[in-house]
Amino acid sequence: MYLVCDGGGTKTDFLLFEKTGRVRGRAQGAGANANFVPPAEAAHTVYAGVMECLAQAGAAPAQVREFVLFIPGFRPALPELETLLGSGNVRQLGDEKNAFYAALGAPCGIAVLSGTGSFATGRDKAGRTATAGGWGPLFSDEGSGYHIGVLCLSRLALLHDTHVTGTLLEKNVLEMLGMPDVLSIRDAAYRPDFTRRHVARLSYAVERSAREGDANACAVLDEAACALARLAATVAGQLDADGLPVALTGGVARMGELFTGRFRRALEHLVPQCVYQPAKYSPVVGAALCVLSESAGVDITAPGVAENLMKEKMGEAHVDG
Repeated sequence: MYLVCDGGGTKTDFLLFEKTGRVRGRAQGAGANANFVPPAEAAHTVYAGVMECLAQAGAAPAQVREFVLFIPGFRPALPELETLLGSGNVRQLGDEKNAFYAALGAPCGIAVLSGTGSFATGRDKAGRTATAGGWGPLFSDEGSGYHIGVLCLSRLALLHDTHVTGTLLEKNVLEMLGMPDVLSIRDAAYRPDFTRRHVARLSYAVERSAREGDANACAVLDEAACALARLAATVAGQLDADGLPVALTGGVARMGELFTGRFRRALEHLVPQCVYQPAKYSPVVGAALCVLSESAGVDITAPGVAENLMKEKMGEAHVDG
C-alpha cells in the first residue's frame, strides 16, 4: 500500500491505496504547511490523518511501502512525523507534481496551475521536463488569483483617475471590501492586515462582474488568461510539444468557461501545436497517480486505475498491496 497527503495552509487530504488504485482509506485534516502553522502542529495533523486512513484499512504504518507528502513548507515538521510514525520512509514534495498528474491524468503533457499563485510544468514523450513561473507574488504568479486581484486594483485606479465611476467592477469590489469609495481602497491596501489573500479574493469580485457583463472585468480576465497561456508557451518551447495536451487547474479554473475559454483561445494562438484538455482529477488523486507512475511503475492510463482512486467506497480490510 501507499499513502499520500495533499495539503496547504488550510486543509490536508489523505489517501491510502494499493497498486491497482483500490482505495483503502480516506481522511481530511487541518492545514499542514509549516510556514503557516507550528511544525509540531503540522506533524500531528498529518499523523492523525495517516492513522485514520490506516484504521479504515485495519493496517499499521509498517505495512505502507511509502508515505509521500505533497505539502509545501512541511520540511521542518518532517523529523517529528517520522518519530510519530516510527518510519523513515517518508518523502516530502511540493505541489507541482500532483498538480501535473491531477490536471492531465497521464505522465506527459503540460499542466498550468492558477490558484493564489501560478506556475506551469511539463514533460514530453522523451522524458524531458520544464517549468515556468512559481516565483511568488513579488515578481511572478502571472494569471493567478493574486495577479487578477492586482489587475483589478490597477484597473480601478485607472478608472478613478480618468473620472469613470459607477462601473459594476467598482460596485462589486467596494461591496466585497465593505468600503465607501475607491480612495478608501488606496488607504487600506498598504496596511499590514491587507494581505496577499485579501488581494487574491478580489478575483471573486472580478468573476462576478465579468458574468454581469462588465467590460473592465472581462479585460482583466483576458489579461490573466493570456499570461497563463504564455507560461504554457514557455514550457512548450523547451519540449517536443507537438500534440501534447495542456490542462489548466487550480482555483481560478473553477470559474469555468468564463476563464477557461479565454485561456483556451490564448493557448491556440500562442501554442497551436498543443491540444487543450479540461483538468481531470482532484489534487489528492493526482498525488496518488504520481506515486503509482513514478514509484510503483504502474501504467496510470490503463483502464480502471484512476477510476478506482475516484471510488468513494473503500475496499475490504485485508492487506494485499
